[in-house]
Amino acid sequence: MILEAAIGDAYGAGFEFQELDYIIKNNHLTQYHKHGMYTEIYKRYTDDTQMAIAITELLLEDDNWNEVKVADKFVEVFHRDKRRGYSDRVYNALDASKNGTDFLKIIDNRSSGNGSAMRAYSIGLVKDVNQLLDFCEIQAKTSHLTAEGISCAKRIALAVHFYKYKLGDKSSLVDFINDTLKEKEVYQVTSPIDMHGYFTTQAVIKMVSEADSMQDCLKRGIDYGGDTDTVAALCMAILSQKDNCEKTLPKFLYDELENGTYGRDFLISLDLKLKEKFH
Repeated sequence: MILEAAIGDAYGAGFEFQELDYIIKNNHLTQYHKHGMYTEIYKRYTDDTQMAIAITELLLEDDNWNEVKVADKFVEVFHRDKRRGYSDRVYNALDASKNGTDFLKIIDNRSSGNGSAMRAYSIGLVKDVNQLLDFCEIQAKTSHLTAEGISCAKRIALAVHFYKYKLGDKSSLVDFINDTLKEKEVYQVTSPIDMHGYFTTQAVIKMVSEADSMQDCLKRGIDYGGDTDTVAALCMAILSQKDNCEKTLPKFLYDELENGTYGRDFLISLDLKLKEKFH
């Protein structure tokens, strides 16, 4: 799950907010492309995966969450491996913080962006839905203390949960999310896909509910343009848990993904630990 999300993130980063003509010309799943703003983001994952790593580590270490613990983990993971891709709002707050308490004092947490959703997918492995929803809300509040920031995180975690625990015999994905959150959303894609949590989760849920191939979904999500790295990361994470979905991706995506201290092998080890805890 984490590995697939990182691959989507790293590949999608090369197309983030690029012109659609550029995407059509280059999005053929044959090579990684350099990010338009940050040259160091090349064959490397961005803040999307780094924050998801923080959430995953906390999930593996602690079953009793609060906002300080979540923020502590965000600060820890950021400082051990600083990388670009964060909004200035979050990057500057993390950079200026020594611990989670500092972060919570500094950060403007009134965002409705997709940051709370992009890091929430591993929470979907939690079997108890009430605990899943609590964890989503706690982590969202650290930086996205808005109704949309909280609900979009829940949508992503619930999508993983739906496929992980094979609930498709009882419901459709959209019905499951709507019933659980007491919503009446009709999911659709608006291109280019905005980084607001609502539009991102609208697109991701729509795509994964229809997808029968990770590779096709990866290309399709990027073809829409907009916040391509987040969309790709979320789609790959969710589809890694979906039965009746072809999971083969081009070999270069694995072979050429960064493999330093927190690269490919580290991500694989996290996935193995998740499988052990949520077997």
